[in-house]
Amino acid sequence: MAEIQGCDIPEDLYYDIENNVWVRKESIESTGNEEGEVVSVGMTDPAQTLSGRILFVRPKRAGTYVARGKSLASLESGKWAGPLVCPLSGTILETNDILKDQPALLNIDPYGTAWIAKLKIDPHQDWGHLVTGEEALTRYREKIVRDKIQCMRCS
Repeated sequence: MAEIQGCDIPEDLYYDIENNVWVRKESIESTGNEEGEVVSVGMTDPAQTLSGRILFVRPKRAGTYVARGKSLASLESGKWAGPLVCPLSGTILETNDILKDQPALLNIDPYGTAWIAKLKIDPHQDWGHLVTGEEALTRYREKIVRDKIQCMRCS
């Protein structure tokens, strides 16, 4: 895992840098004639720092279809309230129930226990807006320096 000004950026994830959201490929799921990839989605370390201590997380319900660019969840902190934008179109399979009682886990472990939702994404989807590996590190380094972000954990 790389670190940029205190911000953890795992190189094995895909990132929607504009919206500070990460995507982790989980599995392939087959239902009838349709096959779809399952991904986990969460907020990045820079996002949790910019938000401050997360007080409330309300993901959309399992079974809900969410289009790319639309709200996957609502978040509230002491200094910000707004949507977590869905990076890929798909159907929510599961939400992370632990965040109902412990929303500050997003500040403590944004890439681990604090994933927000698992989606079965639409097949044949364009991932071109998502970056990973060295490209993600380069783009986040530019953003973190430009926006003067110094990551820290609020607990």
